Amino acid sequence: MNSISPLKADVEMDKNSKAIAALERRLAREKRAREQAEALLTERSEALFDALQQSQATETRLRLAMWAAQESYWEWRASDDRITIRSFSLHSAKESLRESSPFDLLRNIHEEDISNLEFQWSIVLHGGEDRLEVAFRYRFREMFLWMRLRGRVLERDEFGSAVRIVGTTRDITYEREAEQTFHLMASAFASSREAMLVLSDDYSITECNEAFVSLIKVQDKSMTLGWSLKDLIVDADKYLSKHGNQQIRFETTLVTLDERELPVDISLARFESQYQKKPYLIATVRDISERKFNETRLRQMAMHDDLTGLSNRNGLNEALENALESGQNFKLLFIDLDGFKQINDGAGHEIGDRCLQEVARVLSRIHYNSKTVTRWGGDEFVVVLPDCDEDRASAIGESVIKGIENLKIEAQSTELHLSASIGIACHPFDGGSVERLIQNADAAMYQAKIGGKGRVSVYQQGLWESMKAQVSMLSDLRKTIEQDSLDFYIQGKYDVQGVLKSGEVLCRWQSAMHGNVSPGIFIPLAEANQLDLQIGLQALSRACDYLTVMAQQHQVVPLAVNISANQLLDPHFPVQAKAICAEKKVSESLIEIELTESIFMQDEQRAISALQALRDAGFDLALDDFGSGFSALSYLRMFEFSTVKLDRSLLKDIHHDVKALALFQGIIAMLQRLEIHTVVEGVELSEYLPLLREARVDLLQGFYFDKPSGFSEFLARLPEQSAVTG
Repeated sequence: MNSISPLKADVEMDKNSKAIAALERRLAREKRAREQAEALLTERSEALFDALQQSQATETRLRLAMWAAQESYWEWRASDDRITIRSFSLHSAKESLRESSPFDLLRNIHEEDISNLEFQWSIVLHGGEDRLEVAFRYRFREMFLWMRLRGRVLERDEFGSAVRIVGTTRDITYEREAEQTFHLMASAFASSREAMLVLSDDYSITECNEAFVSLIKVQDKSMTLGWSLKDLIVDADKYLSKHGNQQIRFETTLVTLDERELPVDISLARFESQYQKKPYLIATVRDISERKFNETRLRQMAMHDDLTGLSNRNGLNEALENALESGQNFKLLFIDLDGFKQINDGAGHEIGDRCLQEVARVLSRIHYNSKTVTRWGGDEFVVVLPDCDEDRASAIGESVIKGIENLKIEAQSTELHLSASIGIACHPFDGGSVERLIQNADAAMYQAKIGGKGRVSVYQQGLWESMKAQVSMLSDLRKTIEQDSLDFYIQGKYDVQGVLKSGEVLCRWQSAMHGNVSPGIFIPLAEANQLDLQIGLQALSRACDYLTVMAQQHQVVPLAVNISANQLLDPHFPVQAKAICAEKKVSESLIEIELTESIFMQDEQRAISALQALRDAGFDLALDDFGSGFSALSYLRMFEFSTVKLDRSLLKDIHHDVKALALFQGIIAMLQRLEIHTVVEGVELSEYLPLLREARVDLLQGFYFDKPSGFSEFLARLPEQSAVTG
């Protein structure tokens, strides 16, 4: 066996040791390198993980933000010409993905929006514009929604054409409608014919329309900006203090730039805006000048009489209510015209209206401050005199009557005359209400009429109750007349030998409610209420009936019928009277119509015309109560009467008073010279008879011969007419 030298062995061992050491060093380096690589890998892995986590969180937040904003994400790539749309439901954050080609989408675009969309897309795609924003209408479930499309180019090719575009899209239908509404409102604001203002919270003008500029009379609306509404309207604090947060509406006066005052209606409303920190006010100002004018005109019409221009019942009630509320003392004059109905019916309504207008002028000229003059209705008027004592009120009433009686109203060459009866009531003594005061004044007026008309009567306690009884009597009388239930008696007219020559038909009323009512009571009541016309026609009809019966017994004597002045002035009466005689087959010559001189006092010319019409119809006419008035002689000169009946006052005391006898004889002689038949009323004493024979009076009438009695009793006296003794 070969042996190795020690030196050589040592050398070999040394080589091996170095090799091992070198290997160990290499292994150590590799280990360190691996450790470093592992550490780096770990670090990079952790960073990548963190980045991934952050990316996922960012993407989640992005999705949530887009869901909340209802934005959809879209992306277009030129490589496949496809549009990818990622959207999020309103009710869920879950993503939905949809892909489509641009041409498919275009089919659902409104035809009016396609050209604009294509143009905008072309600019971004090839024109170098990086940003895209366009709105269009997109069909969705049979309706069009407004969509807003936004995008940005991320990549372009070497030719500058976009190859990748991303962006968002959103449904803006609500915003578009709101915007359209806003524009419409702005347009309406600007073009409204009503003046409109936008005000700050302190009522300063921040905007106005042209209608307000025109209303306020300024040249440009910029002049009004900054003005305060408070400075433009009257009593601003009174109305604006009530505003608060509530919508208010009020009427006030607007002062224009040229200092004109316009009545306006202002509506004021407060609004809160999400875009402004402070609230603002919208005011609508309406010019109500025309409405106020019409209201004034309507009030004038509602409160005043069209014919006379005086207050009417509404105006009077308002004035009296105000006076009653204030506790003011006043006198109320109730005026009724005497003889107006005859003028109105006979001369026509046009003349009647003129009479009322003339009376209204008389009343308007009353010299008294704060008076209220009213046409109550028809021919009735009311005058209210505040703080007036009774004597002055009566004096004013007398002055009114005098003024009315002095009126001269021409009608067909005829001069018409009026009078008036006036009743006075006092507040508060004669009533505390409007109704009661007028009621009592009316009662006093009625008392004046009964007293002879053309008078002033002051209300006395108990008068209304008395008038109330008369109203009851009037109602009963009206019913009696309508039923033709009045009684008609006859009183004879005798010659100086006591021979019955004629008779006078007299009306009597036996009432079931009021007993035997005197003609002195119910005849004036009938005349005051136009019932005398019916009574006259019924008396004439009954006289014809009596004459028919007498003719059957061959003992006919003429009958006289008393007719009121009202009826004689009725233009229809002559025709009516003749028609009754024709119906009953009685000659008009057997009817004598008696009238009093009051007919001439009412309307002289019409009286003469009426009497002539009756004479032409064949009736004899007698003037009754001759000597009781003051103008009878002039009436005899103006008209030829067949008969004159002397009033009983002329007969009184002629048997022992020389002057009375001389006056009586003189009147009889005068009438005889005028060839007028005479009838003396009131013959009750036998002592009168020799004097009446001596005076050669034609006929006598009175209780000495008979009292008014039924027709059967009168008829019984016709065969044997008793002689007159004494």
